[in-house]
Amino acid sequence: MTILYILLAIIAYYIYRIYRQKEDEKQAIVDEKFDAEWEAKKKEEFSDYPHLIGKVDYTWLELFGRLYVETDKNHPGRWQNGGSPHLNAAFMMYLKESNNTERDIIEVDHLFDSLWDLTEELFEHLEKYHESTKYEYEIAIISFWQLVAQEAESFKGKDFEAIKKMFQSAPFTDIEKIASWFPKKDNHPVKELSFRDKEGNFLRESEGSKIIHERITV
Repeated sequence: MTILYILLAIIAYYIYRIYRQKEDEKQAIVDEKFDAEWEAKKKEEFSDYPHLIGKVDYTWLELFGRLYVETDKNHPGRWQNGGSPHLNAAFMMYLKESNNTERDIIEVDHLFDSLWDLTEELFEHLEKYHESTKYEYEIAIISFWQLVAQEAESFKGKDFEAIKKMFQSAPFTDIEKIASWFPKKDNHPVKELSFRDKEGNFLRESEGSKIIHERITV
């Protein structure tokens, strides 16, 4: 009888395993269907920004995309005059990090200076040599700086060498990916814009962009 009970217990266990596996598979199908439907809904919702889908988190697309739509609606023609809340906001994020009195490491400030100069250079490059729908460049730039600002919060208590090493990885190096999101125009140079010096070090020196800097109104 003992052997029989053990055998019945083993059978019951395997029946449960099979049942649980089937239920898990059913739930996976439901979850997969939900994920697919949610993804399709988001792609439709943000169809105005086709080059950013899958590249920029939907949270930032909604926040920064909606900000543009609402501002454009309330202030028609503002963009033609050079005003850009996203460029201004990204610039303020840069200023906050490059003038962080709590950190007070001037070499780190210089890293942020270089990153911003390259950001301006990238912005001008995108407008000249890449195609996009309205506002995509600006959303890409401010989303990048949002992630940079978040990561910079982890600098507290670290020395310059540790921070410099962090600058060699994401999200800081993600700026190198942005140009690849947008199709090249016919006038695009043979080589893509580089953010590294001749030795391959990130970040290289840059003078920024006078054209883009003049649009900053803060």
